[in-house]
Amino acid sequence: MKPPNFRPALKGQSQKKVFSKGLDHQSKSIGRQLLEAVLLISLGAGAFAFLSWLPQKLDAMVLVSEAIADLIRGVTQLVEACLGIAAVILIALLLMFALVAFFAGSIRLIKGCISLLQVMSRKRARPIHPQPKRRR
Repeated sequence: MKPPNFRPALKGQSQKKVFSKGLDHQSKSIGRQLLEAVLLISLGAGAFAFLSWLPQKLDAMVLVSEAIADLIRGVTQLVEACLGIAAVILIALLLMFALVAFFAGSIRLIKGCISLLQVMSRKRARPIHPQPKRRR
């Protein structure tokens, strides 16, 4: 099977490059590379100096223990809140179950009373005194 031969719409136009590489990246100048290197080294040295000064102002063990205690308190509160919500949902489900059972029982009681009244009315329609049996 031959691939189709597509021609440009106008003969004077050149075809577009679909997968062009774009602009060529030029390498950075040596001065810019040196400036970036000096800035990054000074940033790293400043961060190390800050980290070495930090323990003098803060007690790291106290900070870590307080953070862990706060985390434990937060998890405890979260678990208590989840248990509270579960209890509320359980009570609501129990209430719905009670309502459905109450209404279903009421409807069955009403239907039973109606059927009992119909049976009683059929018995009343029959004569109270039985007819004597015919003798042969």
